[in-house]
Amino acid sequence: MAALSTAAPPPRTGELLKRVQTRVSELVRQSALDDTDMLRSLPPEIRQTELPSVTRRNLSVILRAVAENAGPRDEDLRPAREIAVQRADEGVPLSLVIRNWQRGFRRLWDEATAVALADETAEVEYLGTALLSLFGTYTATLVEAYEQEQVVLGSEKSGAGHLVARMVLDGQDARPYADRFQIELVAQYSVLALDIAPMPEEAVDDTTGRLVAGRRKMRKILELADFRRSRALITTLGPAGGHILLPIDTDEDTSPYDTACDLVGRIRSAVGVPLRAGIVESVPIAEIPSAGQLASEVLRLSAMRDGDGAVYRLADVALDYQLTRPSPARAPLADVLEPIQPFPELIEFLECYLRCDMDRGRTARALAVHPNTINNRLHRVASLTGVNPGGFEGVMIFGAALAVTRYQ
Repeated sequence: MAALSTAAPPPRTGELLKRVQTRVSELVRQSALDDTDMLRSLPPEIRQTELPSVTRRNLSVILRAVAENAGPRDEDLRPAREIAVQRADEGVPLSLVIRNWQRGFRRLWDEATAVALADETAEVEYLGTALLSLFGTYTATLVEAYEQEQVVLGSEKSGAGHLVARMVLDGQDARPYADRFQIELVAQYSVLALDIAPMPEEAVDDTTGRLVAGRRKMRKILELADFRRSRALITTLGPAGGHILLPIDTDEDTSPYDTACDLVGRIRSAVGVPLRAGIVESVPIAEIPSAGQLASEVLRLSAMRDGDGAVYRLADVALDYQLTRPSPARAPLADVLEPIQPFPELIEFLECYLRCDMDRGRTARALAVHPNTINNRLHRVASLTGVNPGGFEGVMIFGAALAVTRYQ
């Protein structure tokens, strides 16, 4: 243990410390009555019970260290570490923790100078040096323990946010976990299902490289202000996507859909890769499980649409949604394409032809073929299937058949 002072304790240091010892009860009482602005925000239990207890335990260590001119042992500092961890867990600011300990050392100094005799200047000088050294030791101990606990809590809170979101999406009671980690649950949310394309760095064979790249992508996303300023925004996001539960603020003028579009746009800018989202807007928290499934289905059905960074509603994919629900008509619709399934170029042609609004010139340019080829393929499709893709009924049938087979 390092010495507190380069000089040995003066001869009458022990006598001075004995007089200080008689004032320990008063020091403990003062800690319980301390009602300064910086402590007033703390719960009464901390101010009236815990602070006096901490004061009493540490005063004996401090006075012994001063008497022996030796820094406290690791086991002597354990109570300080424990209280720092507890304060970090409770959310008490580190600055308040340090200032409170500084006030404790100041009270001890004031009591010591009050009971010191006029001819004990050497003892008082030594005591001041020793207390200053001890305050440095305690401060370093408190900061280290507090920051270590903050790292643990940050990791747990991130995982807890993921857990709470997952529980809400599964219809479980997440409030005990939300309360534990100060995650606010509100009455209504918009539910987003997000698909995020991989970054180039993720497309490597090395497992560690992929993992690191994925974590770097998530860090870029979670560093956005949206994820830090709202205690009510929770997510199951991973590098490939997931769900975001966006709290509804009834005081905001922006629509929930516009809010979601803004967030998706910022995520898109942060990661620099294509992404899409499905959304179900403004649902009560009890309905989030079904809304989460619907948002995922909207996202899945949007896969064939162009629109990097787009946010799709059910209305945007309503036809595909309806056609892909269980129905006796699904099998006959899918059977319409069976005769041309062996010819992938005809399937590609049909999809492009419908996407180009049956415009033969646009279809030819999109497929980079001669316009006559489009006429030939129209005739071939009609010949093989018995359905004319150039007529209204054929367009409807082939559009429905492609939707049914696309999402099987």
